[in-house]
Amino acid sequence: MSRLHHSDYPALDLNGDNYLDWAMNTSADLKCKGLGKCIKYGNDTLAYERRRAVLIMRKHLVKDLYDECSYINDPYDLWSRLNTMFLEPLLDESMKEWKALRFQDYESVDDYHFDLMRITYSLKLCGEVITNYDLLSKTRDTIHSKEVLLSQKAKGFTTYYDLLSYLSALEEKKQKRKVNLDKLDYVMEISAEYQCEMIYGDAEEAKKRKFGWTHIDDEIGLFIE
Repeated sequence: MSRLHHSDYPALDLNGDNYLDWAMNTSADLKCKGLGKCIKYGNDTLAYERRRAVLIMRKHLVKDLYDECSYINDPYDLWSRLNTMFLEPLLDESMKEWKALRFQDYESVDDYHFDLMRITYSLKLCGEVITNYDLLSKTRDTIHSKEVLLSQKAKGFTTYYDLLSYLSALEEKKQKRKVNLDKLDYVMEISAEYQCEMIYGDAEEAKKRKFGWTHIDDEIGLFIE
């Protein structure tokens, strides 16, 4: 199987619909090749580095966009030009996504973190400043209101990544507990069937008359009939 390289990504569309993906991929591609500074303001890169960076960027533009920007020979200027062309609609969309993002809507901590980082990158690309406090508040303020203990615990964290680590560990613990309870539930069911069979002497009759504590309620952690 061939390995995917940073340079293997779609060209930037003329309408800029894939601008965020393009910007993330291009930035990663340039950094991978040691050219990341070429798109930074006031950089001290060498002429041959800037030429390489421009070639990489142009390679990932559709033809019409390539032609439109063909006169720009500096990577920072090209990066800035594309930002100017596509940032306003991107900012509007990113702000909507940020406002709508809620931790309680995700089943996986990793999925939430991925979307949070994607939106954060988009906002930073648009010139917005996203702080640790913003990330922390967005997460702990959107925990479901039913999760009272978790909400209280989250208030004790001062950095987003510390809270993220706690939430990930808690999720893993819950998953392991669920697996163990499912196994115990199964064992109890088999045990109950065996008891019935011993009493009634018939497997089919035992299934009809199965009794005892045969199920575990995962929510309350108790045996129920």
